[in-house]
Amino acid sequence: MRMIRLNADYLDRVLAGETDLPARRTGPCALSLGSFDGLHRGHQALVNGMLAAKARDGLTAAVMFTFRDHPRLVLGGDEGPFLLTTWREKLSVLEQLGLDVMVAIDFSPSLSRLDYRTFVKTFLVDWLGMTHLVAGHDVHLGADRGGDAAALAALGVELGYSFDVVPATEYEGRVISSSAIRNALMQGDCVEAAGMLGRPYALWGEVTPGDGRGRTIGYPTANVSPLNPRKLLPAAGVYACRVQVPGDVVTAGGDGTLGFVEEPLPEVDRHGSMLTPGHVQWRLYGGMLNFGHVPTFHEGGLELPRIEVNLFDFFGDLRGRTVKVEWLRRLRSERKFEGVGDLIGQLRKDEDGAREVVRDTGRPG
Repeated sequence: MRMIRLNADYLDRVLAGETDLPARRTGPCALSLGSFDGLHRGHQALVNGMLAAKARDGLTAAVMFTFRDHPRLVLGGDEGPFLLTTWREKLSVLEQLGLDVMVAIDFSPSLSRLDYRTFVKTFLVDWLGMTHLVAGHDVHLGADRGGDAAALAALGVELGYSFDVVPATEYEGRVISSSAIRNALMQGDCVEAAGMLGRPYALWGEVTPGDGRGRTIGYPTANVSPLNPRKLLPAAGVYACRVQVPGDVVTAGGDGTLGFVEEPLPEVDRHGSMLTPGHVQWRLYGGMLNFGHVPTFHEGGLELPRIEVNLFDFFGDLRGRTVKVEWLRRLRSERKFEGVGDLIGQLRKDEDGAREVVRDTGRPG
């Protein structure tokens, strides 16, 4: 997958007429555009529509026009974490979907004020060479949201591009949307979220130092700090999970792996520094996690919630390394136990339940 980037400063100069767009780097192409947060099954239908149009019409590329930062972050209105897919996660999913070109724009207030006709002609047709547009059923472009499906179809006749509207994708009778997935996760319903995403909801994080208490009670945990603080996390509680770890961290006796995963991204830490090169083979493990305030060991609970992950049949040192956590099913809410013995008894039940969920979850790929 090839990427074309326009940063905010350059884009503002283009819109002010102070400079030109770069030379065209795509030929006749099929294109879709949007924020694509989640890259859920509805978004995947748009990608499949582009790929089908490319093959049908003999075009040179399937191109996604999207934004480096979610427009809601640029224009305001969202203070807390809400992203379903961070930029790094989006790149990984799109690579696996077979997209040819990603046009990654820094969304800006000046771009938000552009009318849909000028935007489509300037950026999509004249610059990128779009000859076929694929849009969702609820498409609205431009400052006045005037670029709906009917308007875009009419503009296509004028500018010479064909146009397809992809119907809404449903899951169990409900239209799939990023908002619906967020709502499911905030209720702890990872099964419904996965049904709409087409894959388990996942978090990339760095393993950071913790209390070390889990090892003393027979359940060692990795404390996982999200790589992106804007990443939405499910409701607090105990979950069955799968964990993807770098292949070089496993020591003797720790090869209880479920399989191997090829992830087309480099391993990076929270600061964006590269730890290993791209296209690393990762090992996949079952596990269980607690996301919450750890009230049993911290009176009144921690001020900030913590992700603590116990990997099944794993031995190795993950400190400072990057892992991918897939949230499979919520087992119970977090609660305070009267003593360590009560906690251990519950953890054994949690482990049994989590192992069953992991067994019942289809292997990736």
